[in-house]
Amino acid sequence: MQEQEHLFFPQPAFPHYPCYPDYIGGFSGIPSHVVQRPARTTDLRLDQLYNLHFVLGGRGYVDWRDQRYELGIGDGFLYGPGLPQRYGADRDSPWDIRWVHFATNGLESMLGTRGMGEVWIFHMKEISKLHRCMEELLALGRAFDLEQEARASVLLYELLVHLMKEAAPIALPRVTAVSSIHRAADYIRANCTEALTLADMAEYAGYSVPYFSRKFHGIIGKTPTAYLLESRVLLAKQMLVSTPWTVKEIASAAGFAQSSYFIHCFKRLVHMTPEQFRSHFKP
Repeated sequence: MQEQEHLFFPQPAFPHYPCYPDYIGGFSGIPSHVVQRPARTTDLRLDQLYNLHFVLGGRGYVDWRDQRYELGIGDGFLYGPGLPQRYGADRDSPWDIRWVHFATNGLESMLGTRGMGEVWIFHMKEISKLHRCMEELLALGRAFDLEQEARASVLLYELLVHLMKEAAPIALPRVTAVSSIHRAADYIRANCTEALTLADMAEYAGYSVPYFSRKFHGIIGKTPTAYLLESRVLLAKQMLVSTPWTVKEIASAAGFAQSSYFIHCFKRLVHMTPEQFRSHFKP
């Protein structure tokens, strides 16, 4: 039997979920299911989204760096934003597969380097927890209403927690720059209140500024300076809801030299002013 399903979720009314599904679905018994996408494709916004697949039955494959990885029941793969993608069903025993394309907001500590710089291919001895979460997401997608958007985020988060806790990686050739770039990203996040320059960041990673900038953007999906700004705004959001400090005090504590520039950056990234954000979260 051949089956396929494609379900799109509308953009959430609340923009601050840690993760949110954009596009979900499944293929079963379709030997012609083959996907080839170039790097940084804007198809389905995959230059901004993660792409997670896992196999419930049958067989398929992922091609990465001139090598083919055969996948079966309990296997899966995760592409981070911007990666080239090439995968497909086995023609003789086409897979029964589920997928979710999703956005994240501050999940770096949980997802780590998985899918960043190279596809992450994994195996799970027990796939039922992922399957249960996915079936609930599919049910939501078939009859979605805005009252259910928080539930959609919770289900996706639960799915990712099970995946991070229980999946074992299938060995891949390593991209040597990935680990050092991620250490630099962690360094930027941890020291975002300091007056970091691009040269400081590149020196920490052990690269020249041009090479570091190019590699950081390729692996993280944004420039180092954009990542620094995002880290400062994320810290400011935490202070806005957990302290009585003024906007000027929070701007200074988050690493901004001027409160006016802080307000401008905050509004550009969060789509509301710091005071509006604070009011939104007041009990």
